[in-house]
Amino acid sequence: MGQSSEIKTSPGIEEELEVFSKYLKKSGLKMTRQRQLVVESFLLAGGHLSTEELYELVKKKDAKLGFVTVFRTLKTLADCGLARETILHDGPTRFEHTYKRPHHHHLVCVECRRTIEFLSPVEEQIHEEITSEYGFKPVSHNLQIFGVCPDCQKKQKTTQETVDSDLVFARDALKIAMATERRGINFYKTASEIVTHAPTKKIFLEMLDEEKGHLSRLQKEWKRLMKKDRNLRAAPVFLHFDYEALKNIFPSRSEVKKKLKTNISEVDALGLAMKMELEAFRFFTDYGDRFNDTKGKDIFLQFATEEEEHYQLIKSEYDRLLAAGNSKSPAGAGNSKS
Repeated sequence: MGQSSEIKTSPGIEEELEVFSKYLKKSGLKMTRQRQLVVESFLLAGGHLSTEELYELVKKKDAKLGFVTVFRTLKTLADCGLARETILHDGPTRFEHTYKRPHHHHLVCVECRRTIEFLSPVEEQIHEEITSEYGFKPVSHNLQIFGVCPDCQKKQKTTQETVDSDLVFARDALKIAMATERRGINFYKTASEIVTHAPTKKIFLEMLDEEKGHLSRLQKEWKRLMKKDRNLRAAPVFLHFDYEALKNIFPSRSEVKKKLKTNISEVDALGLAMKMELEAFRFFTDYGDRFNDTKGKDIFLQFATEEEEHYQLIKSEYDRLLAAGNSKSPAGAGNSKS
């Protein structure tokens, strides 16, 4: 049975409540006012809550609500995939949001108990390689690093602002996407200045405009994201990305000059750009596929789609030239292969 018409839903968590309600129905249970109060209080609260902490929250709204109801509801939230149990320090079991949130790990300060969430694709790749090597089928994994945070090392008071991890993930994904666009702009700007063949220059200028348009949209998305939470900009890095990897996709200005000589053939110039766009598409597709449904995943996959469109646009001109028999450089021109 779904929620009754008398039960009002807090905005922004309708989807999670629907998931919970369907799970209750499948289990032969109903969505009561008390259960909904516990679920809403959990979903609207940030951080990692213990049963006791959540109980203190809901008691302020309903003094009659019992501890057992909170405990059982949290367990049900974990069973239906909306929460995950974790122990972050020498204390009680805590619950954190998991629905459409990226899988992540924790840095835990043993003095102030501050928790910093992080995700490292390199660390995830190591897990995949090790489990594959041993033919091991993983069910779950969790990395926790205990230590002393910078504030506690300096004996300063720590004020931890809770920020939605999905928003932080989206912030970091946007940073990566914008950095990639800037390198793409640099490539096509330099390439359009170097090549002398008019058709090739025209395509590179078109791609330059495309990249600038993409960057502009990403920057607008960045501004919208920053307005959602005043603490988002200063939140610790969640997605630890190796920006050096971008250099393997979009070469620097000096490298572009080496690869794109002024007398390079149209086919070779387009081939280099095509290879670059294909690598970007594969890179961000692979990156996006590593994450569950999140805003950050959407950003990576949308970026991959745009890179694939660039690739197809360049390839169509590349194929046209080959079909026209222009695979060789014009007389007197070099035939540099990338």
